Amino acid sequence: MKEQEKVFRELKKVTRELIRCGLAEEYNYPVIQQMDIVWEKYQNISLYLRNMDYSTIYDEIEKNHNYNVKLPDGGIIQLMYRFNRTGKELISHRLGYYPSPSYELYQNDPELYDVDYIYGDILNKSVLPVIIRADYNRDPEESELHHPYSHITLGGYKNCRIPVDRPISPMKFVKFIMEHFYYVPSSQLEFNFEIEGIVAFEEHIAEKDINKSRIIV
Repeated sequence: MKEQEKVFRELKKVTRELIRCGLAEEYNYPVIQQMDIVWEKYQNISLYLRNMDYSTIYDEIEKNHNYNVKLPDGGIIQLMYRFNRTGKELISHRLGYYPSPSYELYQNDPELYDVDYIYGDILNKSVLPVIIRADYNRDPEESELHHPYSHITLGGYKNCRIPVDRPISPMKFVKFIMEHFYYVPSSQLEFNFEIEGIVAFEEHIAEKDINKSRIIV
């Protein structure tokens, strides 16, 4: 099976699992557009990567339903992959998590506070919403600034590129978000992190990044 097909199947499984356990308030199923795996209603996201206020970025994504999944607390997940023309090799990916910058949802529907075992930290108004991006580029453009092939960026900081030892599969990214940004005791979590067929990408890290603090997936 081609690598593109494997990732596409995994993305569908992740989407269905989020729907099944009630964590997908709104969603778009993944679709293949030539070399890319994106989602239904996909629009070019380059606008969101410019120097814009975070609340504006979030509002643009939300109003256009430009995402894979919107979580009950307003958090948004985007998962995009690009392959070569044969579908056998991954060229790049851009995975993103955008927490809601507003608590109006909970002011308008206080019953949602009843699920604070899931959203306890997110509901804390002292918490600063932080964009989480995981990017991969097999052939990064040459520049004076070194970019790890695979890296995680926090908060949109230009020079924050934490090396990752390989590309990240859809399930591993969603698991990372769920386990580290949503407090869900295992006894109450119905999301199945162990679905069959999780894609295992090969290690791809530059020699200069091996000795840095990095994330191993």
